[in-house]
Amino acid sequence: MRQFALKKNLRRASCFVCECNEIRLRRYFSDRGKKFVFFTEKSGRDSPSVRSYSKNGGIVEGVWIFHRHGDRTPSRSLLAAGEESEKEGDMWKTKLPDEKFLEALNLNFPPDVHESQGEGFLDISRYPYGFLTGLGCSQMKRVGQKLSLRYRARPRISGNSAVIASDFLDQWNLSVFSTNYLRTVTSGQCLLLGLLGDSPQDKITVKVRSRKVDTLNAFDKDPAFMMSLVTDVISSPHFQTKDAVAAPLAARLANYLPGLTKPTKIGGGPSGINWIHATDHFVCRAAHKIQFTNLDTYDKNAQPELQEFALPALAHLAWRFRQWYKSPPLLEAIAYPPLKEMVGELTEVPLKPSIERRPFNVFSCHDVTVLALLYAIGAKIVYDETSTYWPVYATTLTFELVKVEKGEGMDSYAVRILLNGEPVELVSRVNSSLRVDEFVNIVEGLKSSTNATNNDEASDVKRSRSEVLSGWTG
Repeated sequence: MRQFALKKNLRRASCFVCECNEIRLRRYFSDRGKKFVFFTEKSGRDSPSVRSYSKNGGIVEGVWIFHRHGDRTPSRSLLAAGEESEKEGDMWKTKLPDEKFLEALNLNFPPDVHESQGEGFLDISRYPYGFLTGLGCSQMKRVGQKLSLRYRARPRISGNSAVIASDFLDQWNLSVFSTNYLRTVTSGQCLLLGLLGDSPQDKITVKVRSRKVDTLNAFDKDPAFMMSLVTDVISSPHFQTKDAVAAPLAARLANYLPGLTKPTKIGGGPSGINWIHATDHFVCRAAHKIQFTNLDTYDKNAQPELQEFALPALAHLAWRFRQWYKSPPLLEAIAYPPLKEMVGELTEVPLKPSIERRPFNVFSCHDVTVLALLYAIGAKIVYDETSTYWPVYATTLTFELVKVEKGEGMDSYAVRILLNGEPVELVSRVNSSLRVDEFVNIVEGLKSSTNATNNDEASDVKRSRSEVLSGWTG
């Protein structure tokens, strides 16, 4: 892999997040001459842990999977408005999946959107920006195939013999939930295609629940409340000082990507730009081997300099969210509702008859959701101060309820946590398995009295399109 030579001024601008992290960051980008690849998987082959997916101990009795959607087009064009921006839009349209393929998905795995969601999918008005690509569909289908390898043969205990059910839906009570975004709904459908095939025996819908009961959309559910929590973090002296150091980097990015200069209500801080949008530009183009400058000409000066900006931009984005998610009220607002919902289901499983199908819940969501859950459970990968971890497209965070001992009751079960099929190392433990009571204590430890009224119901304030999650996340 080519060594990236960051200029001295860029090192100063981002040293507080980059000086220990260049090697780690480089795993995200690989130079291919004038083009770049963003790695979302280790390789096309399964890792050893995936090949032996169902052979790592115990009997899995319940599954809860939170995944980021697959590869998508950028949230918006950051190039100068006009002909070049129009060309970019036309280019991204060529990356979208075939309409007949999408029609088949809707037929086999229809969306089920609650009427309270109102205006339709929150990302649909910016076509073709923010849309799942054909590559993203393939990524999510592959995720479904891997899940099938792991969970299709779940032993059931019937008397003294183990019975292997022949079909996935005979074994599992499968439900798929999504945020109110077309890219997450389509990602859930593609996962189902890989999991069940294109001719499932039952219609499995992708549900977008009522805003009042949905646990995945904290930023959309009450944007004013979430904005107040973020503002508390951003206004701290520590954040102000560190974010200001990145202002020179932000200015140089905006010089090449003028769309970053548009005022933003979301995120904020002295650096003055939306760092998700900035990182977006590099990630989306790298995934499709598209140069970072305008499309028609290769700027021999701009391209290398933008290449150097990619790593510090990603590092600063990760640093900002570390500050957000180390704020207990903010982390509670995002992570507690989905984890609390999972605990409620998880603790009921031991009471079910052995012949009853077990819960298998899939939650199609966003990078900031998966990231918050990793902070909530105390994953070392995010709590390391030198970490620049960011969930790539199609990332899966899986919680398994595993029967590890003979006997009855919750003491014979453990919770196993996997990130992309690999055990998650926790700050509080050596391995990725927790006793059920330990896991429940972690979840309940997120709860405080300050946010109780805000998390229970969706805000009645009408949301503008600029306030929804699309401004907070990829």
